[in-house]
Amino acid sequence: MKIIEIKDYYGNYQEVPVSDELYEEWRLLQNETQRVHRKEVYHRDWTPMDDVAEDIRYSAGLTPDEELIRRYETEALYRAIAQLSPIQQRRIRLYMEDLSVREIARQEGCYMSTVLKSINSALKKLRLLLSE
Repeated sequence: MKIIEIKDYYGNYQEVPVSDELYEEWRLLQNETQRVHRKEVYHRDWTPMDDVAEDIRYSAGLTPDEELIRRYETEALYRAIAQLSPIQQRRIRLYMEDLSVREIARQEGCYMSTVLKSINSALKKLRLLLSE
């Protein structure tokens, strides 16, 4: 029989007796949680994505001409995205769905810096493709 300390909602620690098997599972979970936290902190990149990505805002009540232009620009964007590598396409689409770099990295099981570099290079390539 082992004893673990658990922090409750109010920040107080309570000692709870548990079986040896449960204690081992709890210890492995604690180690994995610490490993993921250290990995995220160590590989954190502090470049704000607002500086990298352009903020596209569409106002409500567009005129028919503006709506046509918006549709043309949207089609051009998706044609340009289709010219990216499959990994960049997936990451850009996830980023367009408002997932953070951390969430994308966690989903793909890779470093945040890798995802950020991939997104940055994809955005740079998209700007080049869309300027043509």
